[in-house]
Amino acid sequence: MSTESVVYDVAVIGSGPGGYVAAIKASQLGLKVALIEKYAKVGGTCLHWGCIPTKALLLNAELYEKALHGKEFGILYKDINLDFRLVKARKDKIVKKLAMGTDFLMKKNKITTFSGKGTLTSPGTISVAGESPAEVRAKKIVIATGSEAKLLPGMELDGQCILTNKEILDLDSVPKSLLVVGAGAVGIEFASIFSRFGTDVTVVEMLPRILPVEDQEVSDELRKLLAKRRIKIITDARFENLTVQDGKVQATVSVAGGPAQTITTDKALIAVGRKPVTEGIGLERLGVATTKGFITVDEHMETSVPGVFAIGDIVPTQQLAHVASHEGILAMRHIAGESTEPLNYDLVPGCTYCSPEVASVGLRESAARERGYDVVTSKFPFAAIGKATILGENEGFVKLVCEKKYKQVLGMHMIGPHVTELVAEGTAIIGLEACAEDVSHLIHAHPTVSEGIMEAAHAIYGAAIHF
Repeated sequence: MSTESVVYDVAVIGSGPGGYVAAIKASQLGLKVALIEKYAKVGGTCLHWGCIPTKALLLNAELYEKALHGKEFGILYKDINLDFRLVKARKDKIVKKLAMGTDFLMKKNKITTFSGKGTLTSPGTISVAGESPAEVRAKKIVIATGSEAKLLPGMELDGQCILTNKEILDLDSVPKSLLVVGAGAVGIEFASIFSRFGTDVTVVEMLPRILPVEDQEVSDELRKLLAKRRIKIITDARFENLTVQDGKVQATVSVAGGPAQTITTDKALIAVGRKPVTEGIGLERLGVATTKGFITVDEHMETSVPGVFAIGDIVPTQQLAHVASHEGILAMRHIAGESTEPLNYDLVPGCTYCSPEVASVGLRESAARERGYDVVTSKFPFAAIGKATILGENEGFVKLVCEKKYKQVLGMHMIGPHVTELVAEGTAIIGLEACAEDVSHLIHAHPTVSEGIMEAAHAIYGAAIHF
């Protein structure tokens, strides 16, 4: 193992959207940076097996679905066929292009990259195990090792029939039937993708509702709309067993103490959440404090060991790419000696890219009441928005959660067309502590789906214009 004479200002372990963004920010702040990645390419789960490839598949699914309904738009085809090889090829091309772009950013920002698994060996020292073993020394260390798919106790992954988000992206054809275990964002997105590709999809969730982190009304609305799309949903479910027999997945599920039922499908996707990758990286050797596998950090993302920081899915905050990126920027600004403020995790937007889309930011109605707010809410349906009707996507609504006295906006929850883009306005509104009246006075272009936000603000006062 070679030991470099260079002592870096900061070394980052992991190159996902937390790690590589942190490395770039450190370089911009004048720090000498090392970036250590165990996989062959930088970018992490988000780029290679998460956000990017799944959204590419979602676009293909959307276009295929619209093509099947082309007659509604006056567009007639003799034959409509799905070539999944080309779908997969386009997904891979997008990932490759963005990966090359990330590699370029490392070179542009003069970041030294090491390929291999990084392990903390002593304060300020990281052992890199790979084709070219090395020992990296740094004044500060940022851990950004991310997360991996969780499995239910006793459940075995075979990579052929029982899959995680990684293996399902490598399928060579569309399965005739798919069991999705878990109705969070990952499970619902894949259910939406393959349902539109023609797969018979069944979603099983142990909790009482799908998308349990979302507002109750949004969750209920999505369940109703997915059922219209022939996605079968079973909640309050408990798995008795999940096995592969004769090339088929056999699942035995009981619902709320009722009789067990057997579900047989070609494939099963396990999407019950993600666990932090914190084992085997030397935390115990340095005495870095953890709780249930997550690394404990302060408001600067610093761990219990001075000079060692942690960001992203390995800390107990929302496991989202954009959260990891902002935590990385915060940590590097603190390391560089800049004055920083803690992140406001109430202002983290959440998006589920199913059909229809779901997006939210701020407090759910129930959370606002739990914090002691006297709450008032409004809903405005996309059915009353002209642009949504033009798009042929007029399901869903915008919901505002406000405190009653001044109508300050505390939360925005949406289900409908392009709401994953609209949610940025909600982040700005809540972050700037605007009241519904302020929002109602902001001129929104017509016709756009963003008018739904303005109308929901009017509706807080019982004065919606178009409904």
